[in-house]
Amino acid sequence: MKKLTILFGVLLLAFLVGCQSNTTTTNQITTDNQTTTSLSSDLTTSLVYDDRSLVPDACASLENIDDWQPVWCDEFDYEGLPNSDLWSYDTGGGGWGNGESQYYTNADSDNAYVSDGTLKITALKESYMGSEYTSARLVSTNKGDWLYGKIQVRAKLPSGDGTWPAIWMLPTDWEYGGWPYSGEIDIMEHVGSDPYKVYGTIHTGAYNHNLGTQIGYSKTVNTAETEFHVYELEWEPGHMEVFVDGVSYGTFGYNPMLNVNIDNEDAWPFDQRFHLIMNLAVGGSWGGSIDDEIFPQTLEVDYVRVYQKDYAGMDQSAPDAVEDLTLLDQTEDTIKITWDKASDDVMVKEYEIYVDYALKGSTSLNAFRIEDLMPNTLYRIDVVSVDFAGNRSVEATLNASTETVRTILGVIEAESYDSSYGIYRQTTSDVSGDQEVTNIDTNDYLEYVLLVPESGTYTLTLRVASASASEIKMYRDSLLLPITTISIPATGGDNVWADVISNNFNLTEGLYTFKIKASVGGFILNYFEFKKVE
Repeated sequence: MKKLTILFGVLLLAFLVGCQSNTTTTNQITTDNQTTTSLSSDLTTSLVYDDRSLVPDACASLENIDDWQPVWCDEFDYEGLPNSDLWSYDTGGGGWGNGESQYYTNADSDNAYVSDGTLKITALKESYMGSEYTSARLVSTNKGDWLYGKIQVRAKLPSGDGTWPAIWMLPTDWEYGGWPYSGEIDIMEHVGSDPYKVYGTIHTGAYNHNLGTQIGYSKTVNTAETEFHVYELEWEPGHMEVFVDGVSYGTFGYNPMLNVNIDNEDAWPFDQRFHLIMNLAVGGSWGGSIDDEIFPQTLEVDYVRVYQKDYAGMDQSAPDAVEDLTLLDQTEDTIKITWDKASDDVMVKEYEIYVDYALKGSTSLNAFRIEDLMPNTLYRIDVVSVDFAGNRSVEATLNASTETVRTILGVIEAESYDSSYGIYRQTTSDVSGDQEVTNIDTNDYLEYVLLVPESGTYTLTLRVASASASEIKMYRDSLLLPITTISIPATGGDNVWADVISNNFNLTEGLYTFKIKASVGGFILNYFEFKKVE
């Protein structure tokens, strides 16, 4: 009998890690006006490596694969519902964002059952809870969550138009936001309308099927629906690879040259924990039209095995320094750098980025955008490689400058805006300047990126001409509250110019986007000028 209780998966943390570390000496980092020591540290103690340190009793019968140790497994060597210590269920209908037709049930033996050494995830043609089909979606959330690993699933796929089985992974923490920003890893997807192909795909904020930019590979597997095959993901820092029966058919990685203007997490959010999902969907945007004559159909799984490396335990030496540290991009308040990946005797975990000896952030990738900098400023940038044992390399150093940006001091021509709305320019009739911004109507605006070099009290002088009374509001980085409102009197016509001065207002040092917005339109602007009140 169908269960009416809908169990929604709760995304919690459960990450298997090795807890070994080496004793290191961490040098102090001093300020600019003191003697500065190295940012690196030396390996002082090595441990005796245990190549089974990560293996739980449940997986003790499984052998290592090279340095990969079995850390989580389900051999389906029992009878009944899937092991509740390992699996939960995502339940419900409503299309699942892809126009799918099935309802995923909760712990229903008609849709998910273990017998004769395999798990059967079965889709049925039956009306239930407003859907015309039922199936199951098993998830390992809070029972199997991993950062990096080798995931193997031996499975035989269903057949027929409308079937859409998947073995895939979603983030546990959703650190970078909802889908697709925190990522998706598709280890295996298959649709019955294309019976001899399987697919491995990743989705991120910048690369996903909603944008048509997803990155994926396909492999011909002529017996996918009639024989068992091992579908596999190998995932390490900055790198993924998909396999069928041990044969690689797709590699994913991060290329900084192709992501100059894309944030690291939008290109590669795969530095957080993910959990495993196995489901059989019916129909939908990819499953397509459904042949009702094929049901029931089953995704049959022989085993699920997850392996990890004890990176820290294996480590015997500190990583090398990065090479070819290079400026990739710069703006008035950011600098993006890239470098060649460093080598280590086991694996580099991450890179620490320092700006003028202060830690600014870290990344598992070989590029980083440093933000919240001051314009017109030269910075010392250091990058340090760090391995899983906590050993650190000698720093690599680059001196780089942010772009020059205008300050608020001095005359700022109205036509030199960085962005605008509803704005027109023409040759000015004023005694100074080449152009003026004309026909400024209500809600038109001009934006200027400007540096405030010194905190203090200021006034704003507008050089305007107006046939009728008008008004502007000046905002700084926000439309919530203007920093000043200026009433513009009628000056006597479009060719009659006057200076209009605001009341005093306070500004703090920093880089801002200033917006001049017409709350009441009908004036012409030639230039404006901030003046500090002494």
